[in-house]
Amino acid sequence: MKKLILALACFIPLAVNADDHAPSSPAIAVVYECTLNEGVAAADLVAFGRSDVKEFVASNDLVMNSYLWEAVAVNEPYREADVRWVNYFPTWDDYFANSAAFGSGGSSLVEKFYSMVACEKEVILGAQNLMSDLLVADQKPFVASVCQLNDGKTMADAMQFSKQLIGMADKAAGASVGGTMFTPIFGISGFDYVTAYYGETSEMTKLMNGVRDRSMPAAMVKAGLQPPADCVNDLHTSHMMVQQSQ
Repeated sequence: MKKLILALACFIPLAVNADDHAPSSPAIAVVYECTLNEGVAAADLVAFGRSDVKEFVASNDLVMNSYLWEAVAVNEPYREADVRWVNYFPTWDDYFANSAAFGSGGSSLVEKFYSMVACEKEVILGAQNLMSDLLVADQKPFVASVCQLNDGKTMADAMQFSKQLIGMADKAAGASVGGTMFTPIFGISGFDYVTAYYGETSEMTKLMNGVRDRSMPAAMVKAGLQPPADCVNDLHTSHMMVQQSQ
């Protein structure tokens, strides 16, 4: 997204043996920011990803996880896109192997994809899982905090804060959620990082209600937890399409 949210979308990228936003080691996230063509719904793209794309990835022994982020409530300047198609790769070798495969034998799939959506050029982010436990779900709410670091603060401060916030969600709101930090690599600028918080719907509502009734902010103040950045929050629904473990 040249205007990603992130595209939502770490300074150190995500492992493909886990969930969408929950790999155990640094990896690469490639994001396509797209608008749906007339008559096409996000569910059509999800079905395409879970069938045609998933089959092609498996039959060609490719290493890639794919997710569709369906925009729900997104701030400017990233609100134009209807969906964001996100591919995760554990290494650059996997990235280029996938590019070659889809550029040759998978060209018909690429053509079908672009018959459903109009997209900007890909942007590439790093993604780092913030939790030791991996959260896998076919569909889940995805809150992305798009952030600019405050003066004197570093990415290390941002990662520490995000981890503490996830712990606070569990302690203050009883919410079991995961987190991933994204940072720009190629093709996008305008923010320092994005921290994504996600989980089963029932867990995310605990967190969101904790913000609504002010119990989470109160717990943060009591713990002396101060944000290291100025952030705006966007809401997506994340749909798992391809989970190719290795």
